[in-house]
Amino acid sequence: MTEAWERLRPVESLVKLPLYSAVGVTSGRLVYSSNVEGVRDLWSLDLSTGSSVRLTRGGVSAVAAVRPNSPLVVYAKDVGAGRELHQVFCVDARGGEERAIEGMEPRRVFGVEFDGEIVAASAASERSVELWVMRLGGEAERVYETKSIIVVSDVGSGKVVGHGVLRGNPRAFELFVFDLESLELEVFTPREGSLNRAPRLWGSKLLFATTAFGRERLVVYDLETKELAEPELRYRDHEGYDFTEYVAYGWTADGRVWFVGKRDGRTRAFVDGREVPLPEGCVTNLVPVGSRVYATHSSLASPHSVYEVDLESGERRVLLGAELPPEAAERIGEAYMVWYESADGLKVPAFVVESRAAPRPGPTVVYVHGGPWADVADSWNVMIASLAALGYHVVAPNFRGSTGYGEEFRRMIIGDPGGGDLADVVGAAEWARASGLADRVAIMGYSYGGYMTLLALTKRPDAWSAGCAGAGIADWEETYELSDALYKSFIEVLFAGRSELFRERSPITYVEGLKAPVCIVHPQNDTRTPLRPVLHLVERLLELGKTFELHVIPDAGHAIVKVEDALKVLFPMVLFLDRYLRSGGGGRG
Repeated sequence: MTEAWERLRPVESLVKLPLYSAVGVTSGRLVYSSNVEGVRDLWSLDLSTGSSVRLTRGGVSAVAAVRPNSPLVVYAKDVGAGRELHQVFCVDARGGEERAIEGMEPRRVFGVEFDGEIVAASAASERSVELWVMRLGGEAERVYETKSIIVVSDVGSGKVVGHGVLRGNPRAFELFVFDLESLELEVFTPREGSLNRAPRLWGSKLLFATTAFGRERLVVYDLETKELAEPELRYRDHEGYDFTEYVAYGWTADGRVWFVGKRDGRTRAFVDGREVPLPEGCVTNLVPVGSRVYATHSSLASPHSVYEVDLESGERRVLLGAELPPEAAERIGEAYMVWYESADGLKVPAFVVESRAAPRPGPTVVYVHGGPWADVADSWNVMIASLAALGYHVVAPNFRGSTGYGEEFRRMIIGDPGGGDLADVVGAAEWARASGLADRVAIMGYSYGGYMTLLALTKRPDAWSAGCAGAGIADWEETYELSDALYKSFIEVLFAGRSELFRERSPITYVEGLKAPVCIVHPQNDTRTPLRPVLHLVERLLELGKTFELHVIPDAGHAIVKVEDALKVLFPMVLFLDRYLRSGGGGRG
């Protein structure tokens, strides 16, 4: 037990590292989120004195943009013990009691915005996806219902705006504009079949990302004149970069455009076209205030910190952050990108983090990200860092369907989940062996990555020595039946309506083929990837005499917001890999 505990210490130190993310500035205070007290809560930092105040307790999920015209911060909080039954709350950035906004029964809230007076939220019940409007001092009102995905991204000037699958094409996102006076919803797209997302308001103008003109770019649409144009930028620093995705963008208080562009897993940030000088890695949010910028930054070797940057002088400093523990820092090697060829010839990008504590070739983990519309970038990932610190090389493929590599690449998974993406993931293991990095290979992932882990272990069993699946999907048919309106719509979009593929692409269909030992970790109250289908998979594993472990995290949901729950996910996986990968006691050698 003592030896096992010593092995877990690096994981504990990494999971407990305080992480910081800037939200906005109001009343002379920087509002930020942090897990410094063991759960992701909101805090505010007095920019003149440097003192911090904790604003919330018990964890937050979606947080609205902070407005300088109001001291209030609006956010959603899970009140369902991890079931993602949310209520909307507000709190004064200067401190005080949290206050629930009345009139909306708990439901899944997946988008919330605030203009200083009005709150708008996208939410889901069992039967529909809904748009809610809440006026401070009044009650919440449901103003629109649909069966489609709609995501609120801004509110202001008497409008609520956002994006969604509004014309039935699973490969496209349209914009919507909901008029708060007429209560009418208008759908807009620059070109049918294009992807348009996350519009941001400034007066009558909408700034949004679109693929209507080829590669994703930012454009401005004037709601009054109906004209579409490129953003007007004073500086030209951005022109030397060919970005494939815009991960964040918006307007400054005086109407200048800021954005964060991404290519090959790394980002650069700009305000009015002038680059914000930041280290290599990824910026996930930017808060411009006058000549200063507050940027949330991380890399695969450094956890999330908040930088304060003076745009005039170029000086920067870490305002909020934590250093890696020395025992981890000396073991985690530099991250680098490779491109390998999948079974059908597709070039697939992957980030590789070698462990300085492992031989080459040595034990290697293929880490599969969730989503699937997400990616592994050069940004902090506690699972990858923990594996490298413990002596495992990590290969993290950005399989087809991942974001950040162009719209054509993202769309390749639609109508084909568990098909080409599975081949890409297996290809990562083959590359690891062929390159001389790996002698034994395991697979690990959470959410869609957990699904892919289960499918890869059962359908392509000879590729793996072991596997660890967190919050995975075992059976698409049963998962669909247990889902609310939002996740039913999500599954329909992912499969492009091809429900006949549910059984074929489910791990439970291939469970007899499992050869390598598998560790299954699942939150008890998960409503995105419900536990029940996984328990049915476990029953089959028992019947077939397969080698497995099952760990159910009590009173936890899909979104891990508590440090103690993150430890409950990682601890059993690490001990399992030590037994079946490090010792060579698993499947394929």
